[in-house]
Parts: sequence; C-alpha cells; structure tokens
Amino acid sequence: MARLRRYRALIACVRPTLKERYPLVPIDRYAAWTREDGLPFDPWIRVHVRLGGRIFRAAPRSMTMTGSVADWESWAGMAFPESGEYVVPRAASLVHIDREAAIGTYDDPNVWVVHPLAPGRVPAPAA
Repeated sequence: MARLRRYRALIACVRPTLKERYPLVPIDRYAAWTREDGLPFDPWIRVHVRLGGRIFRAAPRSMTMTGSVADWESWAGMAFPESGEYVVPRAASLVHIDREAAIGTYDDPNVWVVHPLAPGRVPAPAA
C-alpha cells in the first residue's frame, strides 16, 4: 500500500520480542545490541533489518498504560506492597507504583524502524 501511494518510506513501530527479558536495560541500549554477525540481537528488530529497514530511534515511552494499584495487582498477578519500580512478567520496562495515589503506570518502549521504498514499478492492487 505504501508503494501504491508512492510513499518514499514506511516507518514501523517495532516492539522488540525479547525486551521483556531485560526490563532494566533502557530501550536505546537494548536496540543497539548486536549478535556476532552484526545483526540486531532482538529477533523482531532483526527481521526488519533483514528486510532492508534501519533503526531510526528508540522510543522509551511509546505507549503509556495507567491503572489503579488493584488493577495492576490483578493484571500482573502479584502484590505491590509499597511505592516504587517493579519488574512485572511480560513487561518490557518497569512498572511504577504510587501507593499514595493508588495508581500504577507503565511506559511500553519500542523502536522506530524506517523501511525505504525504492522508486520504480508500483505493484497492482490485490484483487
């Protein structure tokens, strides 16, 4: 569709698949990790790079989710006995719990990847 509309690039908001294993590592550092072959460490970022994309920048606060402490305890399946930062299963960064305000906040990180679209023949629309 991007080529059909003659866009010069497609920009993908990529949520790294293994980032949840490293919630204490900032997303900009995580996105810069590479394997011995020079390709990105994260498999989902690696897919984009293999398809010709390039990492444009990391976004530590791509999406913010806020809920009550009770909500977060239900969602995470764990207790948050005091205010502070918590490692939560499947979260790519820390969850901030504020017991006094009875609220929890999570900023989900991602990586912006730019896929240049070569000028040339525009494919016909799918039937």
